[in-house]
Amino acid sequence: MVGMSDGGAPPGWYPDFWTPSRKRYWTGSSWTFATVDSAAVNDPPPQDVNPLPGGHGLPAPVVHRPETAGAGTGAATAKRPQKAWKWALAVVVGLLVGVVGVVLSTRSDTSSTVSANRTPVDEPSTPTTEPTISFGSDPSASALSLLVVRPEDVPQNADVVLFPGGAGLNQPTLDLCNGRYPSESRRAARLQDYVLDPAGKVVLSTEGVLYADSGGTTQAFSELQSEVARCPKTPVAGAPGELPVITTFNAPPDATWAQTPTVNRRAYDLTSDNGSDPPSRTVAVYLQRGRALLGVYFAQPVGPQMPVQGQTTIEGIVGVFASRLAGLPTSVVGS
Repeated sequence: MVGMSDGGAPPGWYPDFWTPSRKRYWTGSSWTFATVDSAAVNDPPPQDVNPLPGGHGLPAPVVHRPETAGAGTGAATAKRPQKAWKWALAVVVGLLVGVVGVVLSTRSDTSSTVSANRTPVDEPSTPTTEPTISFGSDPSASALSLLVVRPEDVPQNADVVLFPGGAGLNQPTLDLCNGRYPSESRRAARLQDYVLDPAGKVVLSTEGVLYADSGGTTQAFSELQSEVARCPKTPVAGAPGELPVITTFNAPPDATWAQTPTVNRRAYDLTSDNGSDPPSRTVAVYLQRGRALLGVYFAQPVGPQMPVQGQTTIEGIVGVFASRLAGLPTSVVGS
């Protein structure tokens, strides 16, 4: 029996390591967004073969084939694939520091017709070593997986996706009005994911961050207030390669919202215009307790929201995450 074929696993539908009950399409070199409930490895590919962005952490499929009958006294029996739920369970409950449960997919219709010119292969097994994704060096980093949106929070036809670069400190947390936020250097761990609706549109993103101490989150909140207050009505340059953006802040959305005890909040309703794409409106809510900060970002803020723990209003959804933050032990967030 051989582990990986000489050229790697051929293109086809393989069990999704994140959701073992579904199949995800492998192009031969990368995983894609496309998943289906059921498909044979050599079923036709999806119409839309978009590769997943970097940072998803999925291992390549491992293909096992029986040895040929000419080797030894007869054909060897292929080893039964190990069940993928072991890793999925570890991802969901966050037992390993830096492991996050995410589900990536868009919905694609597939045909059950088997391609005649594709060689069938056995279903792949999961690796014997379970991969991990590092959120950062903080010893309490795994607690971030308890804060962010999870697959069980949203309807079954929605998907929870790891933000590209969302595990770790390489991406900024605070970027309103393309401002400068020195508090970013005080972050110790970070995890960001987002939710796709059945049409593949982003509707919600959540970002959990731990700072070295509560002074970091206090500084971050102060910087947010200062940057929003000074934000000009003219384009502000962003990162290299990005277009300058005009950011317009509307009235604060949380004037009448209930307050969660022990949790501080700053909420912003903003419109961003880079002069090229259509202007986009976002509601960004930042929650703080001790050294923990949680960002909740609404990409489609008008009208009812996709249910999160049954809540369909922005206020109600923010309340869900504020309660999670309030429930973290002081051993994680400090005083």
